[in-house]
Amino acid sequence: MTNKQQNEMYYMVRDFHKAFNHAVADKPTPIAENVALSRAVWTGEELVEFLYATAAGDQAKFLHLYEGFIEGLRKTVDKILEKNDPIEDVLVSQMDALTDIEYFNQGSFVIAGVEPFNLFKIVQDANMGKLWEDGKPRFREGDGKIVKPPHWEENFAPEPKLKAEIERQSN
Repeated sequence: MTNKQQNEMYYMVRDFHKAFNHAVADKPTPIAENVALSRAVWTGEELVEFLYATAAGDQAKFLHLYEGFIEGLRKTVDKILEKNDPIEDVLVSQMDALTDIEYFNQGSFVIAGVEPFNLFKIVQDANMGKLWEDGKPRFREGDGKIVKPPHWEENFAPEPKLKAEIERQSN
């Protein structure tokens, strides 16, 4: 198995980053503070959506789960500040944390009994579908968020395809 096959999802996301003019490093490089913060916030947004889905849209349950999440983060901050470990290599420490995130994320798929690769491909197709007819992305002024082209929902919205794949795996 080649390195590219072993890291197929990495290369799929790399293609997305190149197509949408996002950062791409050609060699191991620490992630800048502003980029790290943005990516942590975006990851946090997805975790909050995960909790909302877990609460099945029940706002009271969701808020209870969210408060538990925030309390867990506060405890982690306190633990880190108390330990005050020196960071000798930013890149190694960043990659350690990201690998742990990946490991926990894969563990969540294991707990759910859902194999993620086909789901990932569906989301990749939906994200690449955000390129416009001319093959270029469009960005909203102000915050730089990607603007979806006309008919994206009909052609690329991933939810129906994700549902079909999960049902396929259930049978």
